[in-house]
Amino acid sequence: MKKFINNWHWISVYLAGFVALATILWVDDPLLRLQLAALTFILLHFFEEFGFPGGFPLMGVKVLMGSAEMDSTKWGANNLNSMCGNWFFGFCIYVLPILFPKVGFLVLAGMMFNFAEVFMHLILFNVKQKTIYNPGLITGVFGLGLIGCIYFFGGVFDASAFVWYDWAIAAVWMVAVFLFSFRSKLYWNLGKKPGYEFTDLAAYGEGHIPQK
Repeated sequence: MKKFINNWHWISVYLAGFVALATILWVDDPLLRLQLAALTFILLHFFEEFGFPGGFPLMGVKVLMGSAEMDSTKWGANNLNSMCGNWFFGFCIYVLPILFPKVGFLVLAGMMFNFAEVFMHLILFNVKQKTIYNPGLITGVFGLGLIGCIYFFGGVFDASAFVWYDWAIAAVWMVAVFLFSFRSKLYWNLGKKPGYEFTDLAAYGEGHIPQK
C-alpha cells in the first residue's frame, strides 16, 4: 500500500490515460466530453506538480504558507496527505459533476475552478516567486484554462440551466472543499504519518534540489 501511495502521481497519469481513451471512444455529448477532459487534465496536473518536473510542495510552502523552511520533513506534507487531499478535491470538483449532471452548482464549480487554476498558476505563483514557470502551469493554464474557455465561450454553456444562487453555492463549495482537502485537521494529521516522505524531485522540483 505504501508503494501505491508513494507513487500516486504516477498512478494519476495512468488514470488520465484511461479517462482520455474512454472519452475519445465512447463519449459524444459536448458537456460530458469537456468534463472528462478536465478530469484528465487535473490528473495530469497532479503529475506535473508532484512527479515531473515536480516542486509544488516547496512552492506551496513558500507562497501559500509563507514559510522559508527548506527541510521537506518539516512541512507537514507527504505523499499520503497529498494523495488524499488532491484526489478527494478532484473527486468533489471534477467527478461529482459527471455523476450528477443536473446539479447546477456542481457543474459550475467544475468549470469555474479551471479559471482558478489559471489565476494561481499564471499570476499568483509567478508574481510571488518572480518566475515564468511554476509546477502545474502547463496543465493548469493550457489544459484546464482552455477547457474552461471552451465551455463558457464556445457554445456549450447554457445560462438557462442555472439560477443565480447556483453561482454562489458553487463558489462556497469550491472554498469548502479546498479547506477540507488541504487545511483540515485530517490533512495535517495524515502529513505526520511516517513512510510517505516526498522524494527530492517531488518536493523541490527538477533543477532545484538542494545540495546536501
